Amino acid sequence: MARLFPYMHIQNFFSDELNAEILAYAVKRQLDFKQSVIYSRGIPKIAESRISLTLKDFEPYKSIIQENVRKRIPELIDGLKISKFSTGEIETEFVCYGDGSLFKPHIDTAVHRKTGKPRVISAIYYLHSLPKKFEGGNLRIHTIAIGGGMEKSIDISPHNNSLLAFPSFAPHEVRPVTAPRIDFKDFRFAINCCILKA
Repeated sequence: MARLFPYMHIQNFFSDELNAEILAYAVKRQLDFKQSVIYSRGIPKIAESRISLTLKDFEPYKSIIQENVRKRIPELIDGLKISKFSTGEIETEFVCYGDGSLFKPHIDTAVHRKTGKPRVISAIYYLHSLPKKFEGGNLRIHTIAIGGGMEKSIDISPHNNSLLAFPSFAPHEVRPVTAPRIDFKDFRFAINCCILKA
């Protein structure tokens, strides 16, 4: 038996103008992106299971994505069939994936290291140059052995200017990106958001 958790993929999340503006900002901050880490018992470490670059400080766009995701929380709770909860902080990070980048299977339910609050909903805003120059990089949501039926894992393409949301406890991964000999501006970009319980 295998079960696939609900997910929502919202297209045209921002205006085309704002989408292009955020991407241009990321390209301008190229040298500020640092190697991504994973956390083990609250300690950050570089690992082969996560190959990408991360930017933590990206105001004013950090506040813009948080505000717009927060407006969608009631819709996300209903669509993802999650019990209503008091929402707290929204964690964010700007991530880019070049040739060979990936994030092996994991879940996002870690407790926020500063507030001690659990993550409930994961939401990812995708953006990239047009036409798309990289291949791969789909987000794969895995099934878990529970309930009836034999559902299969699903791969979701990181469409530009779309927001993908799913329960933080759903196992998922970023499939390897193929992007040889392309410029930084043509990488796969994403803003990862985790909605915490208050």
